[in-house]
Amino acid sequence: MRLLLCFLLCTLIITGCKKNDLENQDFEKAILFFSVKGQIGKTEITRSVDESRVKLVMPSTTDMTAVVPTIMVSDGATIEPASGEQVNFATNNNSYTYKVTSKNGATRNWEVEITVMDNTYDSLVLIPNTGEWDDRLMVFHDTVYNNFLTRYTGWNGGDGCVSIPLPNGNVVWSFQDSFFGEVRPDRARVDNVFVRNAGFIQLGKSTRPESYVQLNPTGGNGKAVTWVTVPGATNGDEKLYWGGPAQVVGNEVQMVMGQLHLINNVLVHQSTDVAVFTLPDMQQKEIIQNKYTGQLPFDASLFKGSDGYTYMYTTQAFGICASHVFVARAANNDITGTWEFYTKTGWSSSNPAPDDLASILEADATQPNVFEKNGKYYLVSQTTCYGLDIRIWESSSPTGPFINGRTLYRIPAKYSLPEFISYNAVVHHAISRHGELVISYNINPTDFWTNFNNPGSADRYRPYFVRVFNWE
Repeated sequence: MRLLLCFLLCTLIITGCKKNDLENQDFEKAILFFSVKGQIGKTEITRSVDESRVKLVMPSTTDMTAVVPTIMVSDGATIEPASGEQVNFATNNNSYTYKVTSKNGATRNWEVEITVMDNTYDSLVLIPNTGEWDDRLMVFHDTVYNNFLTRYTGWNGGDGCVSIPLPNGNVVWSFQDSFFGEVRPDRARVDNVFVRNAGFIQLGKSTRPESYVQLNPTGGNGKAVTWVTVPGATNGDEKLYWGGPAQVVGNEVQMVMGQLHLINNVLVHQSTDVAVFTLPDMQQKEIIQNKYTGQLPFDASLFKGSDGYTYMYTTQAFGICASHVFVARAANNDITGTWEFYTKTGWSSSNPAPDDLASILEADATQPNVFEKNGKYYLVSQTTCYGLDIRIWESSSPTGPFINGRTLYRIPAKYSLPEFISYNAVVHHAISRHGELVISYNINPTDFWTNFNNPGSADRYRPYFVRVFNWE
């Protein structure tokens, strides 16, 4: 009898659980799938206690008065307007409210928002926003430039990724530590060499593999060697340059270069120098040394202002995962001339001690990317301590103070410690098309030897690109 009672009790519990599950299903009122033919990237569906929202992107040629979506909703639920029904999105600023009714009659409104843009590239993949950045932002994986730098010969990986637009429509790409050699179809690096800086020209902004013109010379063994070397250095691993951003002045390119020396097995920053190249062939003309001497990398950032000054920015760490941002400038947009440094007592042409410099931002900033738009100045930086957030601040002056910090994008957690570090977030104005921010960030495995031989090893040390719309 006791066994029978236990059996009946368990049966009732199981039956009750199934009934509750069915009742919960009867009240489900979700949009599970929403797609429009010709859309750009993937649909983003957000469902929380307070929000039911669908976001997608359509080409600018779309007739927003006659949008015909394909929709899937919860089992037994219905949606109004129905899947396949033509809807006029234009009457409400390209948005429309759909109503989903569950099997048991409960309802939920869903806001569907369509962003319209030119589909300039073969593919932009929308990145779902799960609360890491403002809802107004639209962030995409830039698969075109990710694929362009997924190379199988020559340069195939590096950090310090910078792009410089040239007057003839070409783009120069500059890198710091880089690999050159062959990559197998399974993305394994084989027979590669390691150089301390690198460059190539992208012809006419074409992203075809053959648009690559290597700037690194070839050594006696037939393999690439470092592009720009420190004058008089006999060992390119003990005294070396890490290339930085650059600007076009007249018929030349001026590039800031960080000179580093290997001291007690640690690379220590010695000075910021300037390399000058001729156009259009990017042949090295001269190197001007010691525009700044010291351990601050004033070669990390460069901004050619419309006020006639070119500004160079750097950071100095303090406290726990915080930094000061400092600035120098050169008149007539000529960084081969005299540099001035922004100190606590004003601009000075004397080489400063770090304690004398005036901080224009105190935050979790690393490599500053400063630019101007519509009379306002912006600073974009990845967070310190190998943080995953890429943030933006704003100011009314290129010398700050920069305020209103906010997140533009969060790098995927898979590219964080203990397997990876991510760093070197850089804004690429040269390849923007509609005012969006094109940002690359670099990943680097903590185990150096995983860069070789195994399938996929060539994708462990390289930049990746995203495009951020509605960022202002």
